[in-house]
Amino acid sequence: MLYRAIFLFCLFVGTNSEGIKSPRIVIVGAGASGIAAASKLLENGFENVQILEAEDRVGGRVNTVKFDDYLIDLGAQWIHGEKGNVVYELAAPLNLTDHSSSYNNLFYMSTGELIEPSLTTNITRTYVEYIDSIEDLTLNECQRSMGECLENKFKSYFMRFSDLNETLQEQLLWFFNGAQTSYDPADSWYDISAKYYTEYEILKGDQIINWKEGGYGIILDILMKKFPHPEEELPVLNKTTLNAEVTKIDYSNEDGTVKVTTLDGKEYLADHVIMTPSLGVLKEQYETLFNPSLPESKIRNIKGLGYGNACKIFLAFNDTWFNAEGLKNGGYSILWSKEEREKLDSNPKTRWMSYALGFFFVEHKPRLMYIWVSGKGARLMDDVTDDEVFDQTVGMLYNMLSKDYNVSRPTAMIRSKWHQNKHFRGTYSYRSMETVRTNSSAQQLSEPVIKMGKPVILFGGEATNEHSFSTVHGAIASGWREAERLISLYGKSNNTVKSLF
Repeated sequence: MLYRAIFLFCLFVGTNSEGIKSPRIVIVGAGASGIAAASKLLENGFENVQILEAEDRVGGRVNTVKFDDYLIDLGAQWIHGEKGNVVYELAAPLNLTDHSSSYNNLFYMSTGELIEPSLTTNITRTYVEYIDSIEDLTLNECQRSMGECLENKFKSYFMRFSDLNETLQEQLLWFFNGAQTSYDPADSWYDISAKYYTEYEILKGDQIINWKEGGYGIILDILMKKFPHPEEELPVLNKTTLNAEVTKIDYSNEDGTVKVTTLDGKEYLADHVIMTPSLGVLKEQYETLFNPSLPESKIRNIKGLGYGNACKIFLAFNDTWFNAEGLKNGGYSILWSKEEREKLDSNPKTRWMSYALGFFFVEHKPRLMYIWVSGKGARLMDDVTDDEVFDQTVGMLYNMLSKDYNVSRPTAMIRSKWHQNKHFRGTYSYRSMETVRTNSSAQQLSEPVIKMGKPVILFGGEATNEHSFSTVHGAIASGWREAERLISLYGKSNNTVKSLF
């Protein structure tokens, strides 16, 4: 009788567990957030999981590709911080990462004149100090945009230097505008909220940890347990359909189910849908994607949170003329004059160029340099061909450095096109002046749509992470958060019971 009772109990538990663990879950997007959510669900016994990815690859804004003899990252490139950073905590013990070193950066006029290094070093250090103390600044002096706050501080600071003429002051302010919009990818630092700037949590430790000879894409394999032990791989890829662009999410059914339709006409029925597309996609498609329309509060946050652009251009060379000392971190920043910016802005093909911050070294890839194009410039490049960008970039390089270096012609170029791609429409989120005006927040954006007492549409992605937005570690944490929401809904107890028999 005892064995029979145990057998019946196990049978009941197994059957009940299967019923509880079989909700149909569709994840829209196979970026870091979607992969993290799927991995967490599969680890916890949820087998009816389907990922729909619009691109022909997984990874989203994590995109490691082969270029020249190297692996490079067209999207996320560095790990920002150590303590509390899930990416670092997963990757560092596997000997995949390397720390930064002292940054050796020289400032050149776009026409080739070197600015006194001691001057630019002091001013750059001051900029970093202003950013680090922005919380005190916003509390005591400035409740406006980052541009207004920092510009006023800099103008006062510039008065200390008698040899810093107005022309150079204006050039430096334009550079720091570009630097700020590389952190927060707005069109201008006047679009970035100073009040909400400290919502982003700077994790302790190195802020530019690199992947040595590898790339950020390995984090996806770690999440799926494909690395370092392939035999433990979770079936995430088997449950992923590529080239499956979602065009409609219909949650109007009275039974609480959701019908997801893709561009090719295929339909998927779900009990829960986890949305992980970029905020840029939500901004562009929220009116047509959902039936019924999303609640007004959700729309307010989609529209209110900032989302912008950045671009990287990688150049390959046959030699290392630009870094003869073999430095790990460094490069050459560009100072553009107002006259030159106006000239470039008069031509739609060249107006992106004044948003190029400089030419920089790539860690562990000694024959490569990259150009960071910030904010608005990345969007302005949409109508410029690769050949045109290559010629313009080579021209910039020669004009800037040929007086002091034996500049050689690059052998190859590759660039990112995040804004141009309708599956992303940009790079990452930030806190804009519109965020303040509409009282929007990542926390509100992350709240699920509830129907019949259950979350039917859930929201992940870096833009839904309150304190780690704009990062891969924030995206992963958001995917885990939404997976845990469903795990908590259906309970974990059955796995525990099973393990006892």
